[in-house]
Amino acid sequence: MKRILIILTAMILSLTTLFSFACVNQNGGDKTLEFYAPDGAPALSIAKFIRENENFGINATINYNVVSSSEIGGVMGQGKGDFIIMPVNAASKLYKANANSPYVLAGVVTHGNLYLMSSDGTSDLQGLKGKVVGVIGQGLVPDLTFKAILSANGLLGDVVVGDTATSGKITLRYFPSAPDMLPIMKQGKITVGLIPEPAATNLTKIANDKTWTRLDVQELYDAQNKAYPQAVLMVKKSVYQEYKQKIDDMAQYFDANALWIKENVADAVQSVNSKLTQGATPSLVATNLNSTVIDNCKIYFENAEKSKLAVKEYINKIIAVDDKSAKAITDDFFA
Repeated sequence: MKRILIILTAMILSLTTLFSFACVNQNGGDKTLEFYAPDGAPALSIAKFIRENENFGINATINYNVVSSSEIGGVMGQGKGDFIIMPVNAASKLYKANANSPYVLAGVVTHGNLYLMSSDGTSDLQGLKGKVVGVIGQGLVPDLTFKAILSANGLLGDVVVGDTATSGKITLRYFPSAPDMLPIMKQGKITVGLIPEPAATNLTKIANDKTWTRLDVQELYDAQNKAYPQAVLMVKKSVYQEYKQKIDDMAQYFDANALWIKENVADAVQSVNSKLTQGATPSLVATNLNSTVIDNCKIYFENAEKSKLAVKEYINKIIAVDDKSAKAITDDFFA
């Protein structure tokens, strides 16, 4: 009798263990993966994922984290994230800085959200001569992209830096961020500024006493596709190798997110801000967003194979402008 009880007890314990394991798997597996994105438009690309605890059919739980743009490089540099969205130029530098980088590019998630806003009717690049142009982030993606466009149009040699207009020159005046520039443009002290969405549309609201002209920087960069590779999804090689098919199929999730955020702006912003590093000031405000603004952020997914050529070309163009801005990459950079 004692032997029978021991056998029955062992069977019950075995069934309990199997049941527990099944429950764990049903709720996302016993593995946890970390997904990081910088605040702003790149974070909007994962808003629905945050809302729904999306795991893309991967047998794991995914923790979502939103950090300031200044912090995202450290995440990849320290190997903290399994999935990381970050600017493509920074990704190239961090990849090349490590001879055995644990990451590969799985796709491009945002394709440019920059606009040349003017209150003086500027309608083309030639019209920038003799004016001061406000630019955010000296040496960063907006500045680099703008200079690559000027270079392609034979105008880079006409660029100077300063606060006062010079005849025949395009004078760049740098600002740390869009909120620093907007009051100056509202006052009319600068009539042209290179501004990302949603700040570009916000400018037309806070300075609605002026008539604003908008030039699509993405179209100036690539007239056909009206896009450039801005933020990319870097994935740990070990994670990609384990879940290759699931990650390759992520496009459908990003596409669904792009539609969802346009129809659920307030929920999208709340989702992003709920994962923002404690103490950080959110850059996204629901009242500054609508479906048109979100369209202007050009949030959609292109996998590594489809985006490879565009990424290489962009990297080469900004390196030609500033050889410290990025690192030339080869096919091993891509998943």
